[in-house]
This record gives sequence, C-alpha cells and structure tokens, in this order.
Amino acid sequence: MKKISSIFLIIILSLGLLTGCSSNKTNDTKVKEENKTVKVTVPDGLPAMSVAKLIKENPEISKDYEVKYSIEKTPETLSTSVMKEEPDIAIVPSNMASIAYNKTKNYQIAATTGFGSFYIISTEDLKSYNDLKGKTILNMGKGLTPDITAQSILKDRGINITSDVTFNYVNGVPELVPMVVSGKEKIAVVPEPALTALMEKKKDVKIFKSLNDEYKTLNNSEYGYPQATLIVKKSFLAENKEFVNSFLSNVEKSVIWANKNKKDLAAYCENIGVSTEKGIIENSLDRANIKYAFVKNTIEEYKKYYKKLFDFNPKSVGGTMPDEGIFMEK
Repeated sequence: MKKISSIFLIIILSLGLLTGCSSNKTNDTKVKEENKTVKVTVPDGLPAMSVAKLIKENPEISKDYEVKYSIEKTPETLSTSVMKEEPDIAIVPSNMASIAYNKTKNYQIAATTGFGSFYIISTEDLKSYNDLKGKTILNMGKGLTPDITAQSILKDRGINITSDVTFNYVNGVPELVPMVVSGKEKIAVVPEPALTALMEKKKDVKIFKSLNDEYKTLNNSEYGYPQATLIVKKSFLAENKEFVNSFLSNVEKSVIWANKNKKDLAAYCENIGVSTEKGIIENSLDRANIKYAFVKNTIEEYKKYYKKLFDFNPKSVGGTMPDEGIFMEK
C-alpha cells in the first residue's frame, strides 16, 4: 500500500512539473507574440557596415520589441521595399529619402550614417582641375546622384561640363572597376570600398580629389554631402518614439564602434553577408566616411544638397523640393 501511495505521489509531482513547464512555455510564447516586430532594412555596402554591430549582435533595444534586419543587395529591391512602405526603419541614399517622402509622406529623415565616399581617381598625374580638360571621365549612373554631385563640383571648380570634359557611364561598380584595371579608362569617379579594391588591383591608381572634401570647401559645409540617410516611418514613430530614440542611440554607438574596430567589423560583415571582402573592408574605412549625425545637426546640409540635386534634375529628389516635414523631430 505504501508502495502504491509512493507511485501516486511521484505521478502527481511529475504531472505538476509538466504542467508547470507547459505553463511557462505558454507564457513565453505569449510574451513573444506580444513583442512588436520592427523591420529594419539597409543596403549592402557601407550602410550595412555602419550598423554591422547591431545586425550581428541584435541587442535588445527596448523591452517588448523584436528587431528584424535585412540587407538588400540591389538599389532596385531597396527602392521597391521602401516605396511599398515595408520597413519601419531604413538606411537609403539621401536622394531616395526625398523621393520616399514626396511619394509616401510617411518617411522622415532621422539621421545620417555616412557622408560622401566618392573620389576622382586617375592613372595619370593630375595636378589641377585644368588637367581634366579634354579628358574622358568614367562614372556610374547617368543623371543619378554620383553623376550630379561630380558634375556640380567640377562646374564649381571652373570646368565646363559640356565642352571641357566627356563623361562615359556604366551601370555600377562591377562594370567600372574592370574598365580602369584594363586601362580602357584612365580617370573615374569611384566610391569606397570599391576604390580600395581597385587600388589593390591596379597599383598606379592615384586619388586626385575627394568629392566630399571638395564639397565641404565649396559649400562651407561641416560634414560634406549626406550619402547614407536613416529614415523612419512616420506612422511607426508616432506610436514608438522611445524605441526610435533608443534605436538611434544604438546606431550611433555602432558607427563609432565600426571606426574603432576595423578587424572585428570586417569579421562581422562577413558573418552577416556583406558582399565586400574582409580585407577590403578593413583597409577602406579611413576613406569610407562612415559617420553618424542626428538630423537636427544636418538640416541645412540636406536643404543645400537637395537644392543642388533639384536644380540639376528635379526627378532626382522626387520632382519637388521636400518641405520641412521631411525632418524628424526628436
């Protein structure tokens, strides 16, 4: 009888333990279901590098929020996702931020994670802008921001962009680099980290000018022109302001960390699927211009840059100059 009682006691205790486990599991599932999912989208390359720490470590930004990161491999997929208003937060080219605002009225600029990383390079010895006269300059994307920015700076430096120089265009870096390496083109506008890769493949490549440094000088600009812009969905911000502010603080920390920990950054980037090779990432950071600036410190920079883009081609900013509503208030 004593033995039977003992067996019953064990069964009851076991059932209690199982019930307890089941209850905890149910509670855990319930909490997980109640967590708000935040979709963050970034393009491959420098923008992904700037937040690699966040993507790899995925720390808890704020209680009851689950952040899901995605890296878009092409400008087309990034643009499509943003125009469909899929991400709550995204890093996009600065002009895309304006286009998204003009089209959806639902994205605002919160910060910048990278300023100009384009350089005029040459395999010839260029001493001054006058040495560009009569030359062909290779660039990417006719009428897009790299083209507009380069032409604007050349014009401000006294180069007639229609008669002094000839522009030759390719669709992107994968086409541009081989043309310089092969010697088909001697002068080009190249961004980091592609520039570092190019200079490793062709040792006689020399940097003539940093477009960002030139822009700063010509426009009395502290930062240069914004290249990578962090935008937040306005409807998301309205209900989740504390989370957004915490997220921005973490982005700033990630940018600072990236510049101080080159080797670790390269390893993180490889782990999260950034397409640039580890060695290239590590060696390109000094010229990559990954920097964080909250929007309140760069409003005038954006206005000035958007005006330049608009004057050159209104379509580059979405047809009209964005109004003050594009800038997020903290």
